[in-house]
Amino acid sequence: MSSVAGHATFALSDGRSGFRLTPAPEPQGRGADSHWLTHEAAQFLDYDNDGLLDLITLSSSTEGSAGLHIWRNVGDGWVDVGGEAFGSLPMKGSVLRGGLTPGVLASADLDGDGDTDLIVRAASGELRFLRNEGGNRNYSLRVRLAGKVSNRGGVEAKVEVRAGSLQQKLETYAASPAPAPADLIFGLGRREAADAVRVLWPSGVVQAETQSAEGAGAQTAARIEPGTLKVTEVDRKPSSCPYLYAWDGERFRFVTDFMGGGEMGYLEEPGRYNRPDPDEYVRIRGDQLRERGGRYELRVTDELEETMFVDRLQLIAVAHPQGTEVYPNEGMSDPPRPFVLYKTRGARPPLSAVDDHGHDVLSKITRMDRQYPDDFRRDRVRGYADEHTLTLKLDKGVAAGARTLLLLTGWTDYAWSSDNVAASQSGKEMRPPSLQVRDARGEWRTVIADMGIPVGRPQTVTVDLTGKFLSASREVRIVTNMRVLWDQILVDTSGGDFPAQLTRLDPVTATLRWRGFSRETTPDGREPFGYDYEQVSSALPWKVMPGRYTRVGDVRELLVASDDMFVISRPGDEISLSFDATQLPPLPAGWTRTFLLYADGFSKEMDINSASPDQVSPLPFHGMTKYPYTAPESYPLTEGRRAYIERYNTRLVTAEFPSIDSILLDSVEFGAASR
Repeated sequence: MSSVAGHATFALSDGRSGFRLTPAPEPQGRGADSHWLTHEAAQFLDYDNDGLLDLITLSSSTEGSAGLHIWRNVGDGWVDVGGEAFGSLPMKGSVLRGGLTPGVLASADLDGDGDTDLIVRAASGELRFLRNEGGNRNYSLRVRLAGKVSNRGGVEAKVEVRAGSLQQKLETYAASPAPAPADLIFGLGRREAADAVRVLWPSGVVQAETQSAEGAGAQTAARIEPGTLKVTEVDRKPSSCPYLYAWDGERFRFVTDFMGGGEMGYLEEPGRYNRPDPDEYVRIRGDQLRERGGRYELRVTDELEETMFVDRLQLIAVAHPQGTEVYPNEGMSDPPRPFVLYKTRGARPPLSAVDDHGHDVLSKITRMDRQYPDDFRRDRVRGYADEHTLTLKLDKGVAAGARTLLLLTGWTDYAWSSDNVAASQSGKEMRPPSLQVRDARGEWRTVIADMGIPVGRPQTVTVDLTGKFLSASREVRIVTNMRVLWDQILVDTSGGDFPAQLTRLDPVTATLRWRGFSRETTPDGREPFGYDYEQVSSALPWKVMPGRYTRVGDVRELLVASDDMFVISRPGDEISLSFDATQLPPLPAGWTRTFLLYADGFSKEMDINSASPDQVSPLPFHGMTKYPYTAPESYPLTEGRRAYIERYNTRLVTAEFPSIDSILLDSVEFGAASR
């Protein structure tokens, strides 16, 4: 709004990114004859708790007074009802006497009676309290925010409430001369309670709450007091990678998440983005994948706030003698690793494992049991920690030139792009795990600057120590300030000279379809979480990038070659895969199988500090040097790729933020998934 020739003028949105000017209603009540020069401050709040946001303004007049206007929202228009709704100061119509300074306005429920009061500043510098008289005749809900990843007060959060047919939205912000309300008071009219509350936190996480905190829409069981809902921000990971489920002979079970190296636009530090590594070999144990009806079946799901560009999926069956194991050369590092298939036998834990406090942590890394050496201080910035070490003593019988392989299985509690910005502003720099050995003088020397981190939950990182020892010492030390949790560390000194036969299978069927979101599981209340494929909700807990996605249906021809023609999936999508088990050669006597899923693809997330977080385009391609790319680089738009885009990428998403109705209408509870 503005003042034109002393009269208030509203600029009203036309709903199409434009505005139209219209005169504000004439002032009513006492003091209506005052001539207002300027409107110094304004704020939207629901002063009468009827569920419609009203406009409060402070104005200066020709008389040198500060005037309070209440522009009441009556649904199809606005009425100036003066300032009589607020008491506790002498008033004449909508003019506040007493030497008030125009232009300073704040609001909060100062007396705790369920309606919004005002604070203004007098010319003397004193703060004056204007009590709301009668706003609490209607019901209201106070939402109190407590940030954890975001700032403590939740400043810059967007809060939306749904109560029956009523829908209302408020934002918290810090500005002058009219900051947002200190208390988020949502008027409910004659409705006694709200059905749902949704918060878009500054961290980018969308969090939904219901009064019962049950079902798919509820993200956390909040403590609810009469008339008050306290929302504590969940420390939820908005993005990671697609999830992999495999048919194990009884059901589809979660294996791991994968393809994290293909993330594009990840801000490592201000001014520097990551280099995507699009291909990965995902290890699947033989007991995790069993044939059903002559087929091996996998499910790849997109369940977080990210867009996937999947180019190729291929199942590799590795036959090897019983008693041996095979591991791909994985672990995200810079530069990316070439494919190597390591073969091991009799891998065992190190002789000792000690953290930087001198604690014996060998029992925590001996077996996969969700116990980790984690006695290090976590920084307030997500993903960061104080620098810490883990020292391993290997068998002294390891020859200097013999192949020595570390098998480190664990998971990483990541930092996201915005976390890296916060860390940079605090003078912190992320240091990925490096590996050190002792030299001839007994001093630690770094021999591998970046030994890699697990990008799956879990994933085994392979570290070849052959030729890395600088003395007779067989101690190695891992140093980092990242939150990397090692569940099991084994040492293989077998030499790896064992036979193995690899058979590659392209999918015989591949179907893209909407599925929903699996229930999160944990046996001990701690991370890393698993996911129950059998329990699925269709309620959408994430934002979605606007743009064109691959239409649902048969997508097999898009997944049999790495050709920059992607299956583009959105949150809630699933790729259902089957592979012909009858194409495998017979196993030699005394042999067994381990599987690798070869995945080639990219992903992008919606962190506001990541590159291109707000739309699906531009399409990536394997030859790009950065993302988003700039001229002269461009997507290689051949005639075949143009036909691919026109045929497949026809599913249009126009709005990134799902309606709050989805919390109530999509799926109240997790239900059984289709197999």
